[in-house]
Amino acid sequence: MSGDSIVADTSLIINLFNGVAEVQELITGRSLFISIITEIEVLSFPNITTADKTLLKEFLSECYIIDIEPTIKDITIEIRSKYKVKLPDAIIAATAMYFDLPLFTMDKGFTRINDLQAVILSL
Repeated sequence: MSGDSIVADTSLIINLFNGVAEVQELITGRSLFISIITEIEVLSFPNITTADKTLLKEFLSECYIIDIEPTIKDITIEIRSKYKVKLPDAIIAATAMYFDLPLFTMDKGFTRINDLQAVILSL
Protein backbone atom coordinates (compact mmCIF):
# COMPACT_ATOMS: atom_id res chain seq x y z
CA MET A 1 0.00 0.00 0.00
CA SER A 2 1.09 3.54 -0.63
CA GLY A 3 2.28 5.77 2.21
CA ASP A 4 -0.62 8.11 1.52
CA SER A 5 -3.29 5.48 2.17
CA ILE A 6 -5.25 5.38 5.42
CA VAL A 7 -8.33 3.79 6.92
CA ALA A 8 -10.74 6.50 8.11
CA ASP A 9 -13.26 5.67 10.79
CA THR A 10 -16.74 7.00 11.41
CA SER A 11 -15.73 9.74 13.85
CA LEU A 12 -13.29 11.21 11.35
CA ILE A 13 -15.86 11.35 8.56
CA ILE A 14 -18.51 12.86 10.82
CA ASN A 15 -16.12 15.59 11.89
CA LEU A 16 -15.07 16.19 8.29
CA PHE A 17 -18.72 16.83 7.40
CA ASN A 18 -19.11 18.97 10.53
CA GLY A 19 -16.47 21.28 9.05
CA VAL A 20 -13.48 20.46 11.26
CA ALA A 21 -10.61 21.99 9.26
CA GLU A 22 -7.96 19.77 10.85
CA VAL A 23 -9.69 16.69 9.50
CA GLN A 24 -9.79 18.15 5.98
CA GLU A 25 -6.08 18.94 6.18
CA LEU A 26 -5.33 15.46 7.50
CA ILE A 27 -7.04 13.59 4.66
CA THR A 28 -6.20 15.87 1.74
CA GLY A 29 -4.18 13.99 -0.87
CA ARG A 30 -4.66 10.60 0.77
CA SER A 31 -6.34 7.47 -0.50
CA LEU A 32 -9.14 6.64 1.93
CA PHE A 33 -10.14 3.12 2.81
CA ILE A 34 -13.47 2.86 4.60
CA SER A 35 -14.87 -0.21 6.32
CA ILE A 36 -18.36 -1.14 5.23
CA ILE A 37 -19.26 -0.60 8.90
CA THR A 38 -18.26 3.06 8.68
CA GLU A 39 -20.29 3.44 5.51
CA ILE A 40 -23.33 1.97 7.25
CA GLU A 41 -22.83 4.12 10.36
CA VAL A 42 -22.51 7.47 8.58
CA LEU A 43 -25.41 6.84 6.23
CA SER A 44 -27.77 5.67 8.98
CA PHE A 45 -27.61 8.60 11.39
CA PRO A 46 -31.06 9.62 12.59
CA ASN A 47 -32.43 12.83 11.12
CA ILE A 48 -29.85 12.96 8.33
CA THR A 49 -31.17 15.12 5.52
CA THR A 50 -31.50 13.93 1.95
CA ALA A 51 -28.96 16.57 0.89
CA ASP A 52 -26.46 15.40 3.53
CA LYS A 53 -26.95 11.77 2.53
CA THR A 54 -26.29 12.71 -1.11
CA LEU A 55 -23.08 14.54 -0.11
CA LEU A 56 -21.94 11.60 1.99
CA LYS A 57 -22.60 9.14 -0.83
CA GLU A 58 -20.62 11.33 -3.25
CA PHE A 59 -17.73 11.44 -0.76
CA LEU A 60 -17.87 7.68 -0.15
CA SER A 61 -17.87 6.99 -3.90
CA GLU A 62 -14.34 8.43 -3.95
CA CYS A 63 -13.19 6.04 -1.21
CA TYR A 64 -12.33 2.36 -1.24
CA ILE A 65 -15.18 0.66 0.62
CA ILE A 66 -13.93 -2.56 2.20
CA ASP A 67 -16.34 -5.41 2.81
CA ILE A 68 -15.86 -8.02 5.53
CA GLU A 69 -13.85 -10.81 3.96
CA PRO A 70 -12.80 -14.00 5.77
CA THR A 71 -9.42 -12.72 6.99
CA ILE A 72 -10.95 -9.48 8.28
CA LYS A 73 -13.56 -11.59 10.06
CA ASP A 74 -10.82 -13.68 11.70
CA ILE A 75 -8.89 -10.57 12.81
CA THR A 76 -12.14 -9.11 14.16
CA ILE A 77 -12.71 -12.22 16.27
CA GLU A 78 -9.19 -11.95 17.70
CA ILE A 79 -9.63 -8.26 18.51
CA ARG A 80 -13.02 -8.80 20.17
CA SER A 81 -11.76 -11.65 22.33
CA LYS A 82 -8.49 -9.96 23.29
CA TYR A 83 -9.57 -6.34 23.80
CA LYS A 84 -13.32 -6.56 24.47
CA VAL A 85 -14.20 -3.71 22.10
CA LYS A 86 -17.54 -3.15 20.39
CA LEU A 87 -18.11 -5.18 17.26
CA PRO A 88 -18.21 -2.20 14.85
CA ASP A 89 -14.92 -0.86 16.24
CA ALA A 90 -13.34 -4.30 16.04
CA ILE A 91 -14.31 -4.62 12.37
CA ILE A 92 -12.95 -1.16 11.57
CA ALA A 93 -9.68 -1.93 13.40
CA ALA A 94 -9.42 -5.32 11.69
CA THR A 95 -9.80 -3.63 8.31
CA ALA A 96 -6.85 -1.33 9.06
CA MET A 97 -4.78 -4.23 10.37
CA TYR A 98 -5.57 -6.42 7.37
CA PHE A 99 -4.34 -3.76 4.95
CA ASP A 100 -1.46 -2.76 7.27
CA LEU A 101 -2.65 0.85 7.16
CA PRO A 102 -2.96 3.42 9.92
CA LEU A 103 -6.45 4.04 11.25
CA PHE A 104 -7.20 7.76 11.45
CA THR A 105 -9.82 8.43 14.08
CA MET A 106 -11.01 10.81 16.74
CA ASP A 107 -12.10 7.91 18.98
CA LYS A 108 -9.60 7.36 21.80
CA GLY A 109 -11.07 3.90 22.41
CA PHE A 110 -8.93 2.53 19.60
CA THR A 111 -5.79 3.10 21.71
CA ARG A 112 -6.66 -0.10 23.61
CA ILE A 113 -5.83 -2.23 20.57
CA ASN A 114 -2.07 -2.66 20.83
CA ASP A 115 -1.40 -4.07 17.35
CA LEU A 116 -3.28 -1.26 15.62
CA GLN A 117 -1.52 1.72 14.06
CA ALA A 118 -4.00 4.31 15.33
CA VAL A 119 -3.59 8.01 14.66
CA ILE A 120 -5.86 9.75 17.14
CA LEU A 121 -6.81 13.30 16.21
CA SER A 122 -7.91 15.32 19.19
CA LEU A 123 -9.26 18.85 19.17
